Amino acid sequence: MCTSMPKKPSLTAFLVAIHQADSTDNVYAILAKTVADALEIAEAQEPAGANPHVVGKLGAASIARMDLKPGEARAI
Repeated sequence: MCTSMPKKPSLTAFLVAIHQADSTDNVYAILAKTVADALEIAEAQEPAGANPHVVGKLGAASIARMDLKPGEARAI
């Protein structure tokens, strides 16, 4: 009988941009299970009417250097 350790849920660091009224973008690094989760977390960082979109991902080394935690939105 195999008694392997349960696998940790897979997390991805999504880069999410939110366009601002002054024609700039706020970009957040968000460690989440799914794109939908990341977008929901990003929406909570901005005022109502925010329209976030995923613009990229970070690699494992970047996640470790940033010490990014699950569910955290870090402005970059």
